[in-house]
Amino acid sequence: MGWILLFLLAVAVLVFWMWIERWHLLLPSTIPALKWMGIRRVLSPESVNAIFYGRWIETYLKFLSRFFMNNPRRAKWLEETYHGKVLTPELAKAVINCDRDIPLQDLGEKIIPYSRARDIVLSASKDIVLTSCGCKTRSDHSCKKVAPPYRTCMLIGSPLTDYLLEHKPLHSQRISQAEALTRLSEFHEMGLVHNAFFKDCLKDQFYVICNCCECCCLGFESMRHGIRQLAPSGYACVVDPEKCAACGKCVTRCMFGASTLDGKAAVSWEKCMGCGVCVSTCPSGARSLVLDEKKGLPMDVRKLA
Repeated sequence: MGWILLFLLAVAVLVFWMWIERWHLLLPSTIPALKWMGIRRVLSPESVNAIFYGRWIETYLKFLSRFFMNNPRRAKWLEETYHGKVLTPELAKAVINCDRDIPLQDLGEKIIPYSRARDIVLSASKDIVLTSCGCKTRSDHSCKKVAPPYRTCMLIGSPLTDYLLEHKPLHSQRISQAEALTRLSEFHEMGLVHNAFFKDCLKDQFYVICNCCECCCLGFESMRHGIRQLAPSGYACVVDPEKCAACGKCVTRCMFGASTLDGKAAVSWEKCMGCGVCVSTCPSGARSLVLDEKKGLPMDVRKLA
């Protein structure tokens, strides 16, 4: 009886693995991804975390939303292991435009204000995959800013890009550097916020630029529950009251509730994340971003060694 149970368990594991591998024993992109993870992580629960996150991100994010939002202890774990850094349009494009190799390094708490998941490594030869946003596809309602198939997330760097393309071909497409820059501009015009995301199970590294909305994205949902899953860009918005035409466009554009209008526009310093979404569309040029060390340091890859 014991051998039969072991045999059935082995068959179940094999079937589950082949389901992950789209009914292949091993897809070509899997081995490089496992090598990238390293033997220690492959043999740890982090590998299961990474597989589920990569293959079934919608279910994964639904679980996070329901399991972590109203539990302070779990919320703290979520903050430290899975978080984003707000990027201005210029900083997001700098990541795509980076024309030199950036060796693995810890960005430090002044840029990524968390105790872990703050490493970055970039290659001069960019490999970029545009993929469907798990936050938007998990949602029970349609996104107010973007139409399906919700391809707003830019995964950066192999072997993760190859893994995603091969394991989720219906949801992903490889794009050029020029296309990525064009898409970033389009997303900014739509009012989406650029966020550089870092995750524990992906070697504690930066891996994707998500272009986020307030109606679907987990980072915004977390913030509404008091979970600090997004870090400010390092900039703050300021308003020149002499130029302000009181049109109110900034109020509708701001996802963080930082812009208000009472005769003239004003910005709540505490709520402002320095994304720049309101700045570029101010018709009177009354708004600008200024460096603010109290908001942390910007993630500017042009200044990395």
